Amino acid sequence: MHIELLKPHAHAGKRLAVGERLELVDTSARWLITQGVAKAATPVTDSKTNRRDIASGTTHIPQGD
Repeated sequence: MHIELLKPHAHAGKRLAVGERLELVDTSARWLITQGVAKAATPVTDSKTNRRDIASGTTHIPQGD
């Protein structure tokens, strides 16, 4: 299941920021959703339009071909 974080969260020893997306097994994803840490998200199919720059916290916006 794909989720998007609503709050900062640590996963597998890595700190993740609000807005980051993860793919988790359903039970883990649903637990985070019920805790208010995440919401269900649709899978990202085009990494160019939805890639996040984790270092700066900005979203990549393609400028065309």
